[in-house]
Amino acid sequence: MVVFDRQCDLAAEIVGFAGPMVRVVRPTGLHWQTHRVSLRPATPYEERQLAALAALHRTRLKGR
Repeated sequence: MVVFDRQCDLAAEIVGFAGPMVRVVRPTGLHWQTHRVSLRPATPYEERQLAALAALHRTRLKGR
């Protein structure tokens, strides 16, 4: 599920839970834990941005 972290001002995908904390990750590999209350569902626009970032990251990795 794609969510938006209000503390970091970033969209990310949920990868796990650790008590009251939620583990999230971005397509670039950035991962962090945040409180679940600081998350909200991502808007369709934010979901498209995250998908575009993932596509760009894949393209750049292929170019190496």
